[in-house]
Amino acid sequence: MDSVAGAISFRRLTDADLPLLHRWLNEPGVVRFWEGEDVSWDAVVADYGSDSDEPSEYYLALEAGEPFGWIQCYAVSDYADDAEAQAWFALGYPASGAGIDYLIGEPGERGRGRGSAMIRSFVDQVVWPHHPDWTHVAASPFRENAASCRALAKAGLDHFGEFDVGEGPCDLHVQARPTDASTTASAHRS
Repeated sequence: MDSVAGAISFRRLTDADLPLLHRWLNEPGVVRFWEGEDVSWDAVVADYGSDSDEPSEYYLALEAGEPFGWIQCYAVSDYADDAEAQAWFALGYPASGAGIDYLIGEPGERGRGRGSAMIRSFVDQVVWPHHPDWTHVAASPFRENAASCRALAKAGLDHFGEFDVGEGPCDLHVQARPTDASTTASAHRS
């Protein structure tokens, strides 16, 4: 598993990547858990294209230069009015934390440990080094998405709590910023 994580790199999503992201977001295994979001071409361009005013950062995950996944990060405080962020705060998640969302694009690439390797690598390579003010990182997949919950646990995020904002039960998984950058993978909820 560690050799897989070491081979993963990330680059910012560009407008040229939007057809790939659009295809991935419309794949039945992804759309099932995409919280009912509009994944039409126009919505993908508006939400993830270079003209978007969203404060999130979007990346492709690559192995040997080939994209296999997508991941985003954001300051939770930028979305403080959203129901999901409010649920996180109610559970005790700090406003100084970050959120991530992610997917493995191709169905045949799922279930092989790539999700946990991608998440772990992203937190180590992007979240902590590029965002020194973020104290925690978290994600809250639907409980029904057991593969995503397992990937977060394998990536070093601990179960922090449960909530439901009307779309189904979600499990919040959290990792605190490590005090020593060399121990990122072993950092846990503070």
